[in-house]
Amino acid sequence: MEERLRPLPARRSKLGLVAILGPLSIATAVSAVVPAAAANGISVFVSYADSLRVESPNFPTPWDGSPGTIFYGCNPASACVYDGAAIRVVNNSGSTVTVDAIAVHVDTCTYTGWPPAVLQPGMNVIVTQLVSGAFDGCSGPSPDHFDLSDVGPGGSDFSGQCPVGGNGIQPTVDVTIDGTTTTYPDSGQVLNTEGIDAGPCNNANESIQWTLIGSKPCRGSLLTLAPPTQSHPVLSTATVTATFTNSCGQPLSNTALHFAITNGPNAGMTGSGATNGAGQATFTYSSTHTGTDTLKATVTNLFGSIPSNNVTASWTISFAPGGGAFVIGDRENVMGARVYWWGAQWWKMDPMTSGLAPASFKGYELSNNSSPWCGQTWTTRPGNSPHPPASVPGLMAVIVSSHITKSGPTISGNIVHIVLVRTDPGYGPNPGHRGTGTIVDQIC
Repeated sequence: MEERLRPLPARRSKLGLVAILGPLSIATAVSAVVPAAAANGISVFVSYADSLRVESPNFPTPWDGSPGTIFYGCNPASACVYDGAAIRVVNNSGSTVTVDAIAVHVDTCTYTGWPPAVLQPGMNVIVTQLVSGAFDGCSGPSPDHFDLSDVGPGGSDFSGQCPVGGNGIQPTVDVTIDGTTTTYPDSGQVLNTEGIDAGPCNNANESIQWTLIGSKPCRGSLLTLAPPTQSHPVLSTATVTATFTNSCGQPLSNTALHFAITNGPNAGMTGSGATNGAGQATFTYSSTHTGTDTLKATVTNLFGSIPSNNVTASWTISFAPGGGAFVIGDRENVMGARVYWWGAQWWKMDPMTSGLAPASFKGYELSNNSSPWCGQTWTTRPGNSPHPPASVPGLMAVIVSSHITKSGPTISGNIVHIVLVRTDPGYGPNPGHRGTGTIVDQIC
C-alpha cells in the first residue's frame, strides 16, 4: 500500500451488496482441494493489479474490455485506481459452463459476492476490487476493496510491512462451477504479493501478470512474433503468429493484438486478432509487390504497450525455370487479358508499338541477364534454340517488350514492364505447343 492519490468514494452498504449478490457465495457441492491450476479445461489464474506505480508489462492483461472477457471490477477502468488482487477463470473446455461463485480466503478474511458468469468455450471471467483505491487490513466479505497485500495475520493492517520471506499467509480460492466447488491453494502467494507490501517498502510496482494459481509469481509478460523470416511469391500469402505469455511462459488468452507492417512494399497495412487458449493469434496477408516487409505485433493495456520482436516477409517473382524469361508484346499488356507468350506464331500474335517482331522469335529469351527488370534489355537466339524449359509454374513473371530486332543470329529486345501471368495448361518446349495465360498483375 502507498499514499492514496485519490480520495476514496463512500463505501457501499455490504448488506445491500449481499442482498443483491448473496446467492453467489453459496456452494452446492462439497469442495475438493486440488493443487493443479487447470482441470477439465478450466484454468484459474491469479494476479495483482497496481495502477499507482505504472508498469505495463506487469499489469494483468487481459483486463476490462478484452475480447471474450466478463469483467467484475471497478469501472470504467480508465478512471479507477487499482491496488488489489484479481482472479481469472478461463473456460478452455468444449462446453458452456456457469461460474456460480468465487470466494477468496486470506487468513481469517473471506471475500465473495461477485455476480455469476456464463462462459462459452474460450471465454473468461475476471473478478477484482469493485471500488477505486485501496484499503488497509481485512475489508471482507464485500470485495469493494481487495488490497490483499495489506492483510496480515488475523486480518490485521499489514500496510508497509516488509518481513524477510513474507508473512507466510497462503490464500486459497474457492471456485464454484455448475454447482461444484473446487478449492485452489495460492501456494505462490500471488494474491497477497508474497506476503510483502512492496509499494511502501521500496516504492515498487506490485502488479503481477496473470499466473496459473499454484505457481510462483510470474511478473512481466512476453510477446513474440514468428517466424523470424519467410519468403513467398507475390500473390501468395504470408502468415505470422504472435504468442503472448507471462514471464514464465504460461499462455495468456483473450488478449487483443494489433499487427502492423512498419516497413517495406506493404508498409501501413494492419491487422488485429485475439489470442486463443495457447496465447496465440495469427495475421495473414498477400502482396502484389516485390520486396521485404518488416512486421511487428503489439498488446496494449491500460498503461502502455507491449511490443513484439520484428520479423520479415520477403516477396519474390519467378520467371521461367532455367534462367530465362518469356516475353509478350506491349500492346497485349492489359490487366486481365489473355496473352500468348510462346509459340510458332509469336510474331503475329504479339503486336508491339514499334511493329512486328522477327518471325524467328518464338517468345523465349535466354541471356546473361538472370534478373531482368524494367528499363533493361535482353538478347537471345532465334527459334527454340535457347532450349526453353520443359514446364512452367502456374504463376510466372513475363517480360513486356515494345521493340524487338534481329541482327545476324542475335535477337534483342527492351523491357518496358514485367507482368505476372497465370499460365494455362498445354505449354510445351516445342513452338507447336503454345504457351498462353492471363495477366493478373503488373510488377513494374
